[in-house]
Amino acid sequence: MKKLPVELRDKIDELYIFAFQALERKDFITAKEQAEKAWELLPEPKFDWDVTLSFVSGICEMYKELELHKEAHAILDELFEFGNLKPYQDGPIFLRGAIYFEQGELELAKVWFDKANTISKGRCFVSQPKKYKTFYSEYK
Repeated sequence: MKKLPVELRDKIDELYIFAFQALERKDFITAKEQAEKAWELLPEPKFDWDVTLSFVSGICEMYKELELHKEAHAILDELFEFGNLKPYQDGPIFLRGAIYFEQGELELAKVWFDKANTISKGRCFVSQPKKYKTFYSEYK
């Protein structure tokens, strides 16, 4: 895994910050544009950097909030296919569950939450909205 130069990482982080600030203001067009600009700055191959998981999370969270589920799933598909995930990295797996949950695909959400929960021994729910753990606890 390669280390992304600090200057580039900072520039990408700044764009994600602007994107999420725009989202809070309900400026959905700017939010999407800024997040996609940040994602585009990450050099290819996008899934071979030390900060990849953070930036995958950033773009997929944005797409989830904007209800662009297909786009979020496409990025996660690429991440999983790239093969760099370690067996203990539950974040992208949990994120896929959250996207399915927001889509109303509850059977699939449960499957992915279950995988993340098994890997993390329950820690995957700690910093997440309560609705995910409540759903998972009730659905088990």
